[in-house]
Amino acid sequence: MAKKGVKKIDVLPGTPLISRNSSVIVIPAATSVRFQVVEWFLGTSEAQKKGEVFWIRQSDDRGIDYFKQKKKFNDYSLFIPKSLAGGTRFYLEASLSGFKDKEMTGVFVRAYAPYRLVKSYWKENTPNNNLQIHNGNPTKFNRPLLLNLVLEGVNDYECIVEIYNCEANLFSATDDQLVGSYTQTVKNGELNLEIAASETLRWKTKMGFKKPKERFYIMVKVKGQKEYIKDTTAKGDVRHAIHLYILNQVGVWLEPIMPTTNKVVTVNENEAKPQKNDHCKFETISVHDRDKVTILFNEKDPKTFAVAEKNYRFSFDLFYGTDQFEVPQESKAILNNIIKFLKNNPQIPAKVESFADIRNTEAYNQNLTDKRANHILSYLYTNGVTNKLTVGSYGESKAKQFQYLTNEDRPIHKINRKTAISFDLKNLKRIFYNTILPNMEQQTDLSVYVKGFDTAGCLFKGDKKHDKSKAKYLELVNINQSREAVKDISIAGEKLTIKVFSFEAGMFPTQIALTPNRYELRINSCAYFPDKSQTTIVVNAFTDAVWIIHAVYDYTGKYPLNCRGVAVDTPIIRGIAGLMEKAKPYIDLYLKVLNYFPLMGPLQGELLKLVLEYFKSEAEMYGLGYGKKWNFSGGKFGKEESYAQGNQDLVEKGILTLTILVMIVEIIIAVLTMGESAATKLPKLKKLAKGIKKVQDAGKQVTDLGFDFIFPKVAFTYGSYLEKVNKIVHFVTQFNIKADPVIGIKFDKKLALKDLLTNSFIQNDKDLADSLEKEKINRDDLLKDNLKKAARNKLGGKLKDGIGEGFQTLLDKAGIDAKISIFFSGEIKQEYQLKVSAPASYEQYDGKVEVKNQLVSGFNNSAGKSIGESSIKMKGQLEAKGRVYLVGCVPIDPFSAQRYFGNFATRIDAYLAASMESHFNHTRTWSAGDREGLYYQDTIYFSGIKGSVQLGVDSNRGSDDSWDAANKKANLVNTEFNLFGEHTFKMPKIQFL
Repeated sequence: MAKKGVKKIDVLPGTPLISRNSSVIVIPAATSVRFQVVEWFLGTSEAQKKGEVFWIRQSDDRGIDYFKQKKKFNDYSLFIPKSLAGGTRFYLEASLSGFKDKEMTGVFVRAYAPYRLVKSYWKENTPNNNLQIHNGNPTKFNRPLLLNLVLEGVNDYECIVEIYNCEANLFSATDDQLVGSYTQTVKNGELNLEIAASETLRWKTKMGFKKPKERFYIMVKVKGQKEYIKDTTAKGDVRHAIHLYILNQVGVWLEPIMPTTNKVVTVNENEAKPQKNDHCKFETISVHDRDKVTILFNEKDPKTFAVAEKNYRFSFDLFYGTDQFEVPQESKAILNNIIKFLKNNPQIPAKVESFADIRNTEAYNQNLTDKRANHILSYLYTNGVTNKLTVGSYGESKAKQFQYLTNEDRPIHKINRKTAISFDLKNLKRIFYNTILPNMEQQTDLSVYVKGFDTAGCLFKGDKKHDKSKAKYLELVNINQSREAVKDISIAGEKLTIKVFSFEAGMFPTQIALTPNRYELRINSCAYFPDKSQTTIVVNAFTDAVWIIHAVYDYTGKYPLNCRGVAVDTPIIRGIAGLMEKAKPYIDLYLKVLNYFPLMGPLQGELLKLVLEYFKSEAEMYGLGYGKKWNFSGGKFGKEESYAQGNQDLVEKGILTLTILVMIVEIIIAVLTMGESAATKLPKLKKLAKGIKKVQDAGKQVTDLGFDFIFPKVAFTYGSYLEKVNKIVHFVTQFNIKADPVIGIKFDKKLALKDLLTNSFIQNDKDLADSLEKEKINRDDLLKDNLKKAARNKLGGKLKDGIGEGFQTLLDKAGIDAKISIFFSGEIKQEYQLKVSAPASYEQYDGKVEVKNQLVSGFNNSAGKSIGESSIKMKGQLEAKGRVYLVGCVPIDPFSAQRYFGNFATRIDAYLAASMESHFNHTRTWSAGDREGLYYQDTIYFSGIKGSVQLGVDSNRGSDDSWDAANKKANLVNTEFNLFGEHTFKMPKIQFL
């Protein structure tokens, strides 16, 4: 029977070729070249000739199938990329049956492309290192290096790499020194030259002038040729990999050294992304925490995940029967999933390694593992895998050695008859969710939604196979520092729910009180988090407690701090009611210090009696409180505890000591100033000062000049709590201090003309005042002795309400009076609002913690405001009255008019009222910001000078001569004014560098 099938194939007529001979056809690279069947064996039917055949592209030795597909006899196109052009030959044949013909019915084909170097990089040849070397990231001598070159047209050719040192860090054809020459074969379009650490030291011996930083470049040529390979630019430069910079230092290579800097440039950006696997993955993970939804992972948003430094090694074993080398049927299902995965991730290289047991000859076993590897490669390639595949065929050399008693095939032998397919999967870093929660009394339901979860195309089998219906769950509860065993938790649809709570924090914000309870979830897929022993989500549940200290001095009302959007304070204990009896010996002990001051010793006994009542009232001015609030929900704290009230005796002792110390200072001031210091104007010291004056018999009269001091009212609030900012929980310390004012002074004086006249007459004639009797004003003769009588009556204290009746009547009759009021006040206020924040010192994200990042995070969440305010207020008022009488048009004095003309005289009353006031305020605000650093800003407010003027005149006939009868409506002038206007000036920020 005549043989049937394909006898010969060739390119279509007219196809442009580079060359051809009896052994190989050379086609242009990166060009589709069509082949067809040109001759059949005699036994082939006409129908078969017009039908489809299997086109098979194989390796040069026909051991590996790269392509196998059924197409029409004249419809196969061969495309060879430039990276595979050069010395690589393929064998192409067509077959009716799909089996390879033992006869040479096909053709050998290779491609040609001009020699070109496409790209290059240098890096330190250390594990897991993807950082390129360049001017900003130099290396050192005595470090292992890797040079990677991507080339065209030279695949499978040996190339010579020459390394040059730039004599002046510039390129020079004459001065640059050749320091090394290496030969390497190009594989799959790449040349990877590994240079040992010691080799770089040898370079130094060949270098000329030494520089702090040495620069190197390379030149490449095909072995046996003179011309150097050019790059792909229009210039066609022959110098490549020009970014090798080496510091003129010697590094010590003892073990792999991980780079300590942040990523500068990566070798391949694709490597920094997780792999794709549409058949075993999830799309998003979100957490629902009370009323807030947070996206933890979104495969379309790279900001929600980070690739781990360490890869996960996937390895799948295909086991064979004795002498078997074809792909096992039972392994094809998982192998097909691997093919889908590799086709989705062509950037991932894979290894194919075949092994045999030792029950046959070494040569036989080597040939057997070659066939096993080739059949797996053929299966991968013919199903569309284009990944870089590295092959290992080990025969029996790596078989696990067992003592074979017989040559009988036993199950234990099977572990040596296998092909292992392995590749590295990019692992993702754990996702942390940090939250602030109530404690165990008020547990929170935390719902986790996993959307788009599909594991149908999982690469694993058995216990390693991923399961979309459940996750692994474990917890570490801070209260006993014990971890529960890992358990399964079901995923109902897309949702799983866990109950979480924070640690029961204690009386103080200690490290253990601030340590979170930790909950871990393992949600795994081939695309993301493939390792089922790895945690996917870590939930840190921090306490929501806030600790508050509140202290006041002579301050009424509350002075809370703001935490979680609400005002927070704690009850205050004032005074020492419970310790009053115990306080007397302490007071006596402290008062002994007065013996060291002049004239104070004799006063000690009297003072003890005087100060006890004062001391009790003084202690009431102090208040202390310390407490904690926790279990925040619905805008308020559900639990609170006052530690001050629970330790009242201790708090009162603190107030007692503070009160005594302050009291001693005040007594010394009061005594040394004879009881007339500014401090004695305080109501709390008036009784004490009076007693001191009595003891010292110092009854000297001191004129009240109108000055008064305003003493501080102080409130202090301190709080400690945890606060979540930008996914990270910070430990926050907040200080609020207010002194309103720190110190102030006030002058308020009202002066009347009658008082000034009276004082000018009486002066200080004490003897005269003691001998006076009440004297009457002579109304018939108003000028007769009336001034002296009025003065004496004033001095004697006989006149009503301290106003000299004689002077007042005299001034009223004379139609003259004036009053002036002067007010001045100035005070300094201070309020500090400081918030210091730093990330809590617990693992809150997966990765290396940098001090700089901690400082920036803490500084951004910190806030400080120190407000200093200086205020000055001024006010002045003047009121003057005058009266004249007219008889006809003739003015006469008031005395004659009253005495001789009565109702025939017309009284003309005139008055003037003027007021003027102004307000000046200066505020300095201290603050800090991430960009500005520490700075202050001044704000100045000026109210202008505001005032009013009123001028009025009234005429009247009759006996009623009182000022109140004046017609106030007869105003000639009534106007208000504002000089300069109201202004606020905000000054530039003053920064501290």
